[in-house]
Amino acid sequence: MLDVKKTAVRAASGAVYVILIILACLWGDLGVTLLAGILGVLGVSEFRRMRFAASAGGGIAAYDIAGALALIFLPIPSAIFPLPFALIWIIWLIGRMIITVFSRRQSPEKEFAVDMAAQLYIALPLAIMVASGLFLQRTEDSCLPLLSLFVIIWVNDTGAYLFGSIFGRHKLFERVSPKKSWEGFWGGMACAVAAGVLVGVSDSPMGAVNVCCPILFWALAGLIISLASTFGDLFESVIKRNLHIKDSGNLIPGHGGILDRIDSLLMVLPASLIYYIFYRLLSEII
Repeated sequence: MLDVKKTAVRAASGAVYVILIILACLWGDLGVTLLAGILGVLGVSEFRRMRFAASAGGGIAAYDIAGALALIFLPIPSAIFPLPFALIWIIWLIGRMIITVFSRRQSPEKEFAVDMAAQLYIALPLAIMVASGLFLQRTEDSCLPLLSLFVIIWVNDTGAYLFGSIFGRHKLFERVSPKKSWEGFWGGMACAVAAGVLVGVSDSPMGAVNVCCPILFWALAGLIISLASTFGDLFESVIKRNLHIKDSGNLIPGHGGILDRIDSLLMVLPASLIYYIFYRLLSEII
C-alpha cells in the first residue's frame, strides 16, 4: 500500500534538491563552483563514514575536507590566488602521507587508501563540473549545457523507474541491484535520447555547446549519459552492498544521503567530458 506521507516527503525533498541544482546552474560559474564544493565535502564525508562506520576511524577529518576542496577548485583560474590550486592539492597529498606515518590507528594505510579513493571517485568528477565553463569556452551561457546534463539524468532516472515499474520483468544486474530491470534500462535510455534531441532542437542556449549538428550531438549525449548514469548507480550499489548498508546517509529525507543522489552524476561528468572532446575532434576532422 502506498505510504502517502512518505511519498510526499520524498517528493518535497527531491523538489528542493532539483530547485537548488537549477538555481546553482543559472547563477553561473560561481553557483556551480559553490555547488561542487558543498557536494564534495558532503560526499567525501559520507564516503568516509560509510567505510569506517564501525571502526575507530569514523567521521571526517579536516584534511579530507581540505583535500576535497583543493581538488574541486583546481580549475578555477589561478589568478584568484598567487599559487595554483594544483600545488595546494600536492601539499595535501604529502601531508596526508605524513599523517599516515605518524598515525596510531589500527590500519592507517587503509584510511589513506579510502581517502584517496574519495578524491578520485567524488572530488575529481566534481572538479570536472567546475571546469565545464572552461572547456565550453566560458561564454555567458556556459553553465546552461551543464543544466541540460542534469535534466537528461533526471529524465533517464524517471523513465527507468516508470518503465521498470510497469514493464519490468527481466533483472538487469540482480546481484548488485535487484530492483533494476532491462525494461527500465531501455526505457530510461529512450527517454534520455529523446530529451537530448529536444535540447538539440531547442532555440534556447541550453544546447549552445559550440558544436556542429547540435541535434546529433545531444542525441548521442543522451545515450552516453544514460549508460554512464546506470553504471554510476550500480557502482555505488556495489559499495553499499559490500558494506551491508541501505543508504549512504540520511541527509535528504526519503532519498538517503548525498551520494545516493549524485552517484550517477559522478560517472556522467567524466564520461561527458570525454565524449565532448572526442566529438569536437571528429567534427574538426570531418
